[in-house]
Amino acid sequence: MTRLLLAALLALLALAGPAAALDADGLANRLGEDPVLVDPRSGIRIDEDAVLEALEAAPVPTYVVLLPQRDVDSDGSGIDGVLLRVVEALNDPRAVVVVVTDAGELQAGEGGASGVQASALLDRIVQARSQQAFNGVALTEALVEFARGVAGGSQEGAERGVRGVDRRAVGAAGLIGVAILAGGLLWLRTQRQVRRETPLTEDVISGGW
Repeated sequence: MTRLLLAALLALLALAGPAAALDADGLANRLGEDPVLVDPRSGIRIDEDAVLEALEAAPVPTYVVLLPQRDVDSDGSGIDGVLLRVVEALNDPRAVVVVVTDAGELQAGEGGASGVQASALLDRIVQARSQQAFNGVALTEALVEFARGVAGGSQEGAERGVRGVDRRAVGAAGLIGVAILAGGLLWLRTQRQVRRETPLTEDVISGGW
């Protein structure tokens, strides 16, 4: 009986096949048209106009991708892998990218010549809001704050730009600088289970994450 169950399990795993990877090239192409990319299937909504306005004020190309958690989970490489591939696909050493899921998982990185410490910046913002419920308003505020932080911290990188930078070298070396944030920089799943999403029309009590 045990052998039959094991054989059945192996057959199911074989049918399931490998995890489906998100199309990083497709995401990068869409970001070229709109730097605020929100998957319509996402379970959370942000004020895209407010985020876009903040991103456009940054002196280096800055992007936000909001995806369903199930897509990231099924990718196989997790949010870190998605971020790495998107940064690489953008092929711009100055690019700064934030990837967020609708379950509250965040990751930030950059191409190596932005002049921005993206991971540290996002770290500070998330840690400061650790007691605040994860919802559209709070996420919008955090992304706007991140964009402003990019604007304030990337002047040197913006002036330097890509002069003297070999894109092929940055493709490897820059990715080393992509943020691999620790679990403490994520909204805790237990917290997300307790706190319900608040519509954008409702006020949110300010506080620290």
